[in-house]
Amino acid sequence: MQTARRGRLGLVAGGAAALLLAGVWALASQPTKAAADVGKTTSVSAGPATFTQAVPTGGPSQYTTPLEHCARGVNHPITGPNPILSQPLTTSFTSNVPLSEYVNFTGNQWYGLWQFVFTNTSAKPISMDCAAIIFRGPSKSDQHYYLNSSTFGHPQEDYLEVPRGDGTSFYIVRLGFHDVPYAQRLVYPGGTFTYQFGGAPAAAITNTQIRDSISVSADLTQNFNDAFVLKYGTNRLTN
Repeated sequence: MQTARRGRLGLVAGGAAALLLAGVWALASQPTKAAADVGKTTSVSAGPATFTQAVPTGGPSQYTTPLEHCARGVNHPITGPNPILSQPLTTSFTSNVPLSEYVNFTGNQWYGLWQFVFTNTSAKPISMDCAAIIFRGPSKSDQHYYLNSSTFGHPQEDYLEVPRGDGTSFYIVRLGFHDVPYAQRLVYPGGTFTYQFGGAPAAAITNTQIRDSISVSADLTQNFNDAFVLKYGTNRLTN
């Protein structure tokens, strides 16, 4: 009886040890979250105190009018290295209209979504039609979307990714609204718009550095940022 009892106790102890080891292995094998798993930066501001923006003539779907100038784009191939690779890095948010912005990241070390949330800090509406945006972020990203605090349609984009060779890329964008009234291309005072992209985080750049790399150039004079897309050789993306 004593031998049998010791045998049973040994089995119980062995079973408990096995369960403990299994639990430790299960914990160790769980995916660990990246340090920047969920992160929201502080807000920064840029832009002049006042600005003037020309209002384009024409109506929705009138493609020969200034209102629909950026509605239909084409690819603009260039030869040789992209000129952005030889330009100084932007290390502080810049804008030619009054905006504040912060970056919000939600995800893990394998994949997540970044949102650049911009607020119109002026006392009048700002048109984002034909606006140019440049930023740095992790390479090979996807899901590039424009979102407005008002439920308006998404514009198309003239777009290009230019890899830097360190796991990060320059992203070059011109927004191109189409087939909606002028009022639906505006960000109203205190209103927000968001530019979003998805991808895997890169150790070479932090959310704060992404925030500080952003530059925004609204079309103020109806030059439509045409020189911008020609210079950088953007391609046309659909909605």
